[in-house]
Amino acid sequence: MSNGIGRRKALNLRTLKDCSILIALDDFAVAFALRESFVQVGADVIYPVSTIEDTLDIIMSSAPINGAILGVNLQGEATFVAAEHLARRKIPFIFLVGHNTSDIPAKFDSISRLEEPVVPASLVQLMISQLPA
Repeated sequence: MSNGIGRRKALNLRTLKDCSILIALDDFAVAFALRESFVQVGADVIYPVSTIEDTLDIIMSSAPINGAILGVNLQGEATFVAAEHLARRKIPFIFLVGHNTSDIPAKFDSISRLEEPVVPASLVQLMISQLPA
C-alpha cells in the first residue's frame, strides 16, 4: 500500500519540459517574471502576447500549446473569446485577474484564476497541476 509520499514528491519534481505555455498579458513586467519562472522549469514560452488579436492568432494557428496564462483583459479588451477557443481545443488555462473577478462569465466558473499580484512560482505549480501527467 502506498503512503502517497512518493506521489507528492513526483509532483513537486515535475517540470514543464517540452511543454509550450502561452502567456497572454499586457503587463510586460509581470509577463517577463512569469516567463522566467516557466523557463526555469523547462517550459517553452510563447511570449510576448499582449493583444487579443495576437492571442487569437496563436490559438487558432497550428502552434502546439500545452497550457496558457490568460489575462482577463488585454489592453482593455476582454479575452473570453480566446478562452472559448482554448477550452474548445482542450488546452488548460488559468485566468490572471487584476481586480474584478465578477466580470468573468459563469461558463468559466470551473477555470482556475489567480488575482494579481501573483507569486510566479505559485502560478507555475498551479499550471503543472492542470496538465495531464
